[in-house]
Amino acid sequence: MKRQQILDAAYTVFSRKGYHCATVDEIVALADTGKGTVYNYFVNKEQLFYTLIKERSAAFEAKLDITASLAEPPLSKVEKVIKVFLEFYTANADLWRVLMHEMRGLGNEEKGLTQAQREKYREKFRHSISILEKILQEGIEQGAIRKCDVHKAAHGLFSVIVMTVFQGCVGQTADSIDAAARSIADIFLYGVAARHG
Repeated sequence: MKRQQILDAAYTVFSRKGYHCATVDEIVALADTGKGTVYNYFVNKEQLFYTLIKERSAAFEAKLDITASLAEPPLSKVEKVIKVFLEFYTANADLWRVLMHEMRGLGNEEKGLTQAQREKYREKFRHSISILEKILQEGIEQGAIRKCDVHKAAHGLFSVIVMTVFQGCVGQTADSIDAAARSIADIFLYGVAARHG
């Protein structure tokens, strides 16, 4: 109960202030607990931030794995997996914007994440992108997707998904997320050129 209160407060504070501007004191105040209680659960601010990212990502990563293993045509899976990404990033946009800012090393060097810590967070993205690679490779093997560099294609698709969310192009409703997933899948798979014949 207390642990979850602390994580909920941390989500709010980190999302609003960023990693390096957030303080444990602000999290303590919002969680309505003592500093000692926070340190009973978390060694320091970075461990609290990492735990928050890890626990927020767990259900999302599991859903990605399930979607990737569906016995469906790859093109259908591409749209479904885009929808999973959109649902997650729409719900967690503020915190993930902070995480990406820190991972690029744009935070305060003295108070931000170290290079080793940033590498630990990159693993979260590598797993997600590897799911996209797997589905694209499956599409190539089945003849539904032309041969391409799946690593670059997966990174490109991931970037489009994330930027679509971060630029506010996706609403919070299920219908808006469905429509955005269809649109992104269509543009990614078929391009923007006029189709003739």
